[in-house]
Amino acid sequence: MRNAGLAATGLAVPGKSLLFARPQAKTEAGRVKITDIKTAVIQLKYNTTLVKITTDTGLYGLGEAFPKVDVVGHINDLKRKLIGEDPLQVEILTQLLMDEYVSRGSRAGAYAGAIGGIETALWDLAGKILNVPVYVLLGGAYRDRLLIYHDCGSPEGYDPNAWLEEAQKSVAHGYRALKFSFGRFTGEKWNRYFQPADMRKFVRILEVIRQALGSDVPIGVDFHWKYNTREALKFANMVESLNLWFIEDPIPPENADAFARLTAASPVPIATGENLYTRHGFRPFIEKQACDIVQPDAQKCGGLLEMKKIADWADLYYLNMLCHNLCTPLGTIASGHACMAIKNFLSLESDSVDLPYWQDIILRDGPVYRDGYLKVPDKPGLGLELNEEVCRAHLASGSGYFD
Repeated sequence: MRNAGLAATGLAVPGKSLLFARPQAKTEAGRVKITDIKTAVIQLKYNTTLVKITTDTGLYGLGEAFPKVDVVGHINDLKRKLIGEDPLQVEILTQLLMDEYVSRGSRAGAYAGAIGGIETALWDLAGKILNVPVYVLLGGAYRDRLLIYHDCGSPEGYDPNAWLEEAQKSVAHGYRALKFSFGRFTGEKWNRYFQPADMRKFVRILEVIRQALGSDVPIGVDFHWKYNTREALKFANMVESLNLWFIEDPIPPENADAFARLTAASPVPIATGENLYTRHGFRPFIEKQACDIVQPDAQKCGGLLEMKKIADWADLYYLNMLCHNLCTPLGTIASGHACMAIKNFLSLESDSVDLPYWQDIILRDGPVYRDGYLKVPDKPGLGLELNEEVCRAHLASGSGYFD
C-alpha cells in the first residue's frame, strides 16, 4: 500500500528506476475566447466568402463558406452565439449552431454553408492554439499528398477536337485526373429526356479523349442532374468500354431510390453528393448504397468534421469518397486537411485555377499543386496565410476586407 501511495503522488518508488508520470503543463482549454467573426467576399468565377475568427489573445482562424450564395448575413447572425466561447470546442460549437438554427436551414440550406465556413476557421484556430496541423486534430494523415482532379473547361458544341484540346491543356498543367461537364447540353427543357443523337455525340467526345490520353488517366463526367434514370443507364452502357472513372449526378439528387436503381444496374460507377447537406442528407444514399462514390462538399455539407463523418459512414459500405470543391486555395487546403484524415478518399476537385490570381490569394513559396497533387501544409492550423493585397484587389462589390 505504501508503494501505491507513492505512485499516486507521482514520486519515484525507492529502489526502483521507474518514475510515475504526472502532467505538469496547464491545459489550453478555456484560455482563449472568441471576440468576433468577420467576412471578406472574394470574386472568382463566382463570389466566395472568407471567414476570420478573432480572439482575445491575437490568434485568429481562417475559413471559407460555400460560394455562389450570399452567406454574410447568415454569418453575422450566427456569430452572436459564439462570442466569448472557447474555440477549442469545435464540434460542440458547430452542433450548437446546427441545433439553434435548424428552422433556418442549418442542416439543409445556406446556413449549413455559413456554418461550414465558421467550423473551418475554428479548426484553423484550434490547430494554432495546440500547435498542430488540422489533419492531426481530425485523426491523422492516411497519405502524404492528395490527388487533384481538374474540372476541365466545357467548349460550346460537340466538336471532339475542342474537348480534347481542353483535356490536353489540363494534362499540360500537370493534372493526372480529369472531369468534364456535359450537363448543360440538353434537348427538351423539362422532361429530362436524353436525345439518342446527343448521347452518341457525348460518346464520340469521350472516345477521342480516351484514345488520345490513354487508358490509365481517370476521367469523370458530370451531367448536373439533367436526365432521367433510364436514359442515364443507356448512356452508362454505351460508354462501358471507355473505362470512365465515374458519372456524376446524371439524375436529380432528391431521390435515393432512383439513384439506387441506377447504381445497381450501371457498369460505370455513380457519384453524387454536392447537393446533399450533413449526414442527414447522405443517410439514405449510404444506407441504400445508392451511389458508388459519395461526393460531399466541406463548405456546403456542414464543415470538415461533418465531411469526415459522412466519408467514414460510407466506408462501412465500402464506398469511396471524392471531395467536391469550388474554393480559393484557402478552402481547398482546408478540405485537403480533412481528406488527409479520410480513409476512403480518392481525389479532391480543383476549380477556378485558370484565373491568373487564384494561386496568389494565399502567400506561397511555390505552386499550390505540384505534378497533379496537393501537398497539405504541416504547419499549425491550416498552415496558410492570406495575401491581403491580392484579396483586396479582388473583393466583390460592396465587400470590405474583414472590416
